[in-house]
Amino acid sequence: MLCKYVLTVAGTMYELPKSCIRNWDEIKRTLKRDGFGGVIRTFTSKFEFVGEAYELLLYEWVEKYLFADARIAIYEINNQHTYDIVINSKLDFGTFDNSGYTISMNTVDNSTATLIKANKGTQYEYLVDEIKEVHQLYYDRLDMQNILNFSIGDTYTVNPLELANVYVSSYSNEISKGGYLEYDKGEKGVVADLLDVPASGIKAYVEMDVEYENSGDAEYATFTLSSCGNTQAVNISKGETKTIILSISVSKASFDSYGQRKMVYFSISLKASHTTYAKINIKKIKEFKVTYNSISDPIYIDAITPTRVLNCLLKSINGGKEGITGKIASNYDSRLDNCVIVAAESIRGIPDAKLYTSYTKFVDWMESVFGFVPVIDGNIVQFVHRDTLFSTSIIKEFEVDHTEFTYSVDEKLIYSSVRVGYDKQDYDSINGRDEFRFTTEYMTGVDITDNKLELISPYRADAYGIEFLAQKRGKNTTDNESDNDVFFVGAADSILTSGVMCYKLIRTGWNISGVLNPDKMFNVMYNQRAMLLANSKYIGISADKLEFTSSDGNSDVVINNIALKDNFVISEKLATCGKVGFNTYDEVIPSPVDGIITLVKDEYLYKGFLSEADGQIERFDGLKYELIVKSISKA
Repeated sequence: MLCKYVLTVAGTMYELPKSCIRNWDEIKRTLKRDGFGGVIRTFTSKFEFVGEAYELLLYEWVEKYLFADARIAIYEINNQHTYDIVINSKLDFGTFDNSGYTISMNTVDNSTATLIKANKGTQYEYLVDEIKEVHQLYYDRLDMQNILNFSIGDTYTVNPLELANVYVSSYSNEISKGGYLEYDKGEKGVVADLLDVPASGIKAYVEMDVEYENSGDAEYATFTLSSCGNTQAVNISKGETKTIILSISVSKASFDSYGQRKMVYFSISLKASHTTYAKINIKKIKEFKVTYNSISDPIYIDAITPTRVLNCLLKSINGGKEGITGKIASNYDSRLDNCVIVAAESIRGIPDAKLYTSYTKFVDWMESVFGFVPVIDGNIVQFVHRDTLFSTSIIKEFEVDHTEFTYSVDEKLIYSSVRVGYDKQDYDSINGRDEFRFTTEYMTGVDITDNKLELISPYRADAYGIEFLAQKRGKNTTDNESDNDVFFVGAADSILTSGVMCYKLIRTGWNISGVLNPDKMFNVMYNQRAMLLANSKYIGISADKLEFTSSDGNSDVVINNIALKDNFVISEKLATCGKVGFNTYDEVIPSPVDGIITLVKDEYLYKGFLSEADGQIERFDGLKYELIVKSISKA
């Protein structure tokens, strides 16, 4: 291909003869797919200058030293007999090397792909006030179970004239919202006074193993639990050992209408027609508790769109300058279209809240949850679904016009197991047992390798994690383990009945059971099976079915009539684990490059996607291809 070379030194352009670039015949371009993502174009970075170019660069270095400035550009003739620029890069004088005849220098690769590669793991922090959306997230809270645990003594001597001296004391209580009970009253039999009852009511439950010793001659002993006119009693006979179970419920209506002291009361009494006694031993208290569900007042949380976070990261990667634009394809996955990001510090209501994240974390989140991967085109970074980068249209066909054929298996694409979901969180709450958005593991049934596919999101979707942080609002606490975490929620821009515009949690379309309160559960759409579905064709490279093995969280959840621990069937694969390599003297590289390339070898038809193609620019000696094999069939 005919080319021309232009060297710019100190702002002056010099068109060079080919002879001034000693390694002109080694300069090549490469198209390379980033894993199973987009295709990136790169070029040779090292140039060797002789002749006039040698003199110009040597003079520039001697005169200006560290302030020397030069660029190299290569233009390629097209079918219209005009020139298209293929390389235009600044020369790096930090790599200046003079052999006395040749000056060797590398170009400065300031491409978007290179900048991202160098800075992708750097964690940045952003002031939420500077990047948040106008509308806030309206968080209307989760129902929480409040539990008060109680204990009593081990042994009681009871007579028929009075109740046993039972004093009830509390321990290890978990109260999300108080104001309903007063306990530890120090009065015989009083478990707690009721101050109010929530709409869902209050429940009291006792389960204990009891022994009535073979003493005295009473008829029986009675264990009673009562409140606001609701009573349950169980008898135990002399010489008997049994499990006593008592359970009562107090509704809001019965509480409001009851005219006497409103309390939960526990007693042990003895039935006899004459003076006697009984010895009662409490062998084991399995449960003695009062429970109720409560819900805290709604709060507003600052929200950020994924696109805004992406562009903040790209600006930081670009040294704080504009110039790289981030986009996210829409109308492919409603879970992503209706998604906002919230910082843990925003949930807690911390002043000057910050968001902490990196480009790598953002990419891992997009890929694991949605199956979206980045495509870099010039100064635009767009996230699209992986499947859209692999079209079924044939873009190039090779029959016999190829040489040096090779076929091999890429062992890295063969997985024996898959881990999907989110990192396990340790909650200091019994309510946290309800959470299911942690890590789930599956077996592929393939034992060729012990490779494990990890689809773990660094951003969190656990509803209880959000609720527990919200409960810390206004509290001074040193427990800040989660304060740097990033959460995301499924929410749509809506108008509340009060007329306020906000992001409102999406709960419709995802029927769930196996949790304490299905009606209030949110972020159901970000469950592990939805993550598998978003990546199913990629997983299909090495499996056609995933068998559930374990889960870090609540595995009893059923969503839209499908259990989280059901096996996951994959009906279609993106490609196979095979790779084909070959050379061709056909110099036309297909464009676009996302379709299928075919070739015939030994009467077999290979269909595949471009993984890599490279060739020299001016001294063309063929193109070297590597394909990801989609299928093999008889030609």
